[in-house]
Amino acid sequence: MVISQSSAKENVEQLKKEFPEDPIGITGCRSSGEPHPTCEYNYLIVHQGATRMERRISKNNFIELLFLDKNTVQNASDNKIMLALVDMNVISDPRWDLIPIVHKIKANRSKHLQQYAKNVLFKSLSYLGRSKDSIDRANTLEAGFWLLCSANNFARATIALRNKVPHDTHLLNEFRSEIIKKPGMFDIWSGASGVNLATKVSVARRLEAFREILQVGCIFSHSPIFNDHINAYKFTEATSNYLVKSHAILDAHCYLGLEITKAIEELYEFKCLISDKPPLFHEMFSQLTVNSKPLKKISRQTILLMGINSEKQKIKKYNASLKHLIQKFVKAI
Repeated sequence: MVISQSSAKENVEQLKKEFPEDPIGITGCRSSGEPHPTCEYNYLIVHQGATRMERRISKNNFIELLFLDKNTVQNASDNKIMLALVDMNVISDPRWDLIPIVHKIKANRSKHLQQYAKNVLFKSLSYLGRSKDSIDRANTLEAGFWLLCSANNFARATIALRNKVPHDTHLLNEFRSEIIKKPGMFDIWSGASGVNLATKVSVARRLEAFREILQVGCIFSHSPIFNDHINAYKFTEATSNYLVKSHAILDAHCYLGLEITKAIEELYEFKCLISDKPPLFHEMFSQLTVNSKPLKKISRQTILLMGINSEKQKIKKYNASLKHLIQKFVKAI
């Protein structure tokens, strides 16, 4: 797909026509003024009804709409919603509903980002716990997966602690910018995340894995990740291809790792709900590779295409090093 950049103004005018009474804000890297040409336009629309997500392609621009009711926005506690409000530019607010909420959030930007970072650091530590449990049970693929999840969250937290909203499409570049004077920290992180092993081939394999994961999860139409899986894949493919053509192989590898881990974690959560069984994180891939209607299994080949580190000694090494780093950050907050 050839990507062109029609003006944000055209998108806004169209949304105003469709939702004339609803407050609308633009979020994400488009609102912060640092997008790649392929980055989607993320809009939050305050709209009565159930929370939902909609993806569109308009004039080769990718558009993602998140619909939330006013009460959800006003009492935002979810990390994703909070970050969206911190990052938001209000573009339409007929009844002055959204502007006061956003103003209040932005006035406490540092506080919200610091709390977000703290939450994410503790989540990162819990992922390391899952990684260790997996290693102890000789499940190295699961151990490598949870180590990658931990590394991703550590990068997000590091960026947030510098008073910036982390954006997954730009995560590696933003993280690198924040720790440029701490090369030892980046070495640990790149080893834990596996980004130091990135190649064009690994990027292509991850993209293929992501496509199958979306196809397996497409039955969960209420999920922001699996909703409209065809356009979700197109969004991801366009960004990945752009990064590769821009010679940003490491960034593409990191970005796809983020998308894959989010999708797999949610897919496993849904599988546990369907089967009415508690999650066994050290056996996650073993369970995902078995059919359990209505959910199809993920092929073993897809798991291998993810490019997850499965070397026991390296996982143990980076688990310990990353844990030490995270604990230092937690104590400093």
